[in-house]
Amino acid sequence: MGAAALALVGCSNDESTDTQGQDSSQDDPQTQVQSQAQQSPQQAQQSAESQPAPPQQQAESASQESGRVAVPGGIMRMWLPVERHDRWDPHRSRYRYTQASHGLMYNRLIRPASVSSGELEADLCALPEMPDETTYVFTLQPGAVYWQVEPTNGRAVSASDLIWNIERQQTAEDTDGLLDPSFFRRDAYARTSTAEAIDGGALQLRTDAPDAAYLASVHASPFAWITSPEAAEQFGDDWRDDPSDILRNSGTGPYTPLLYDGYELTLVRSDNWWRSDSAYANGITFASGDADVIASMYEARAVDRADFPLTNEMVDELRERHPEHGTYELPLDAAVELLIPSSMDMESPLSDPRVRQAISLSVDRRTLLQRLYGRWGRLSGPLPWYLDGWALSEEALARYPGYRQDRSADLAEVAGLIEAAGGAESIAAVPLVVADLFEGFFVGAGEAVARMLRDASGLEVEREDRPFAEAVDALREGGDFCLLGWGARPAQADPTDEWGESLHSTGAWQRGDGSAELDGLIDQMRLTFDRTARQGIARQVQEILLSGQALSWRSPLVGGIQLGLHQPWLHPDPRLFEFAWTTHRLATSWLDTQSEDYPVGRELPEVEPQPE
Repeated sequence: MGAAALALVGCSNDESTDTQGQDSSQDDPQTQVQSQAQQSPQQAQQSAESQPAPPQQQAESASQESGRVAVPGGIMRMWLPVERHDRWDPHRSRYRYTQASHGLMYNRLIRPASVSSGELEADLCALPEMPDETTYVFTLQPGAVYWQVEPTNGRAVSASDLIWNIERQQTAEDTDGLLDPSFFRRDAYARTSTAEAIDGGALQLRTDAPDAAYLASVHASPFAWITSPEAAEQFGDDWRDDPSDILRNSGTGPYTPLLYDGYELTLVRSDNWWRSDSAYANGITFASGDADVIASMYEARAVDRADFPLTNEMVDELRERHPEHGTYELPLDAAVELLIPSSMDMESPLSDPRVRQAISLSVDRRTLLQRLYGRWGRLSGPLPWYLDGWALSEEALARYPGYRQDRSADLAEVAGLIEAAGGAESIAAVPLVVADLFEGFFVGAGEAVARMLRDASGLEVEREDRPFAEAVDALREGGDFCLLGWGARPAQADPTDEWGESLHSTGAWQRGDGSAELDGLIDQMRLTFDRTARQGIARQVQEILLSGQALSWRSPLVGGIQLGLHQPWLHPDPRLFEFAWTTHRLATSWLDTQSEDYPVGRELPEVEPQPE
């Protein structure tokens, strides 16, 4: 199998983010290995040659078609609230804004080729061979090295480095040998049962059982960065505790840290970047600022793109003033949800699954969509609409209660559920907590949803606002209330792990009404290495949830679309505009510094040399 697997290191680069519910024709790397097991090396090589070109070749090809050639140079300037990052230690960080900068400084073993579909591609290593369903053999990319700075000084990356990174996440200890809870991914890395170097400098990983979500969830996840043992030894726990010193980074990525002053962060192209398929810009600066400042900065050509946190109305105004600028749409990756957990208290209205189902159906999703997002929104099913191949199509979603056009049918079903539960007058008031951040962003949304619940079901609703984090923690500890707010951003397209936690009867966060059928399907997803087949099982799970045969405590409602535009000199990698975790695609974007619009005088900031 090895010869076939080694030839299949490419992966489809799916650049579409608006295809709904279509089957993907591209298999996971595991499936590629298995499906090609009987091929000759010649056949496997032909398969590899049919894969898309590397990102730089794609960019150059697109540039040539437009009459422009992608060349290195220039300084990118982007908005990012860098003051909100958490820790520079790549194994202890978890904030999205830290991940955005780490994505340009670090590599993973492998990474998503398409965040929305879940396809994978090579990064620090080629896609792995799989001699069997519990063994993964990773081969380091030729020439992979750490930065040409202290403490690694450009040395080569080895399999022992990769093993150290895995074991550090598994042991999760501080410098005193005490368990450190800021190693947030300890449980994920525990899925690796053994890690060892084998002949030729390759890395062999094993799992205790077949685990189809293992690669995406652990080694291609948003925070699966590879750093150096020397950095952990030199920086110690200061790496965790001091968020001000950006020079406390040690990576293999295309950009190295230059300056961080709390409001601006600048990265510069690595002197010894070992791959030739990215790192066009000489440097990338991230600057903070509120929405009004960002719009002004864009007008002054001080930032190269404008989207979140600008409102769509603000972006629309910029588009009207600059019709020659490139435009795009970003799916908002956190859907509006109503969390409706089951209750062990038989006096609680949430102890009855019929009441919980009635609460979910009482929300008029289409009316709420117009209120929150207007024409820039989409209905959100159990999986967000932008997860290509995983989510149900809009047409399929419209067949189910809560999403169908016939609102009267939903109201009739709600009435039947309430009557079967004993009638509204016999059911205690429904406690509805509205997340404060959500209510602050969508003023009046909490009362609008409360009114929908009262009008549709006849139930009494007691509403209050609470801090978001406090409310989520209370629910995890068994809180007996419904919560309206934004849901969690998906870290990946594949929902196997998330459903195992929240839907499976053995899941740590299971607070709905699971079923043996759901358990069986989720177990089957864990064992199914063919991604297209796994997506088919995922759609079965969604159909069960939507039909009311089993309930999830997460009731998605609606999702939004963020408009954006970019300056004419910026030529973005199309995959930069997927729903999340894609800042590393700035490395494969380029600047036309010869454009008459490109700002004159953009330079990297001067930095005083560090003392010896």
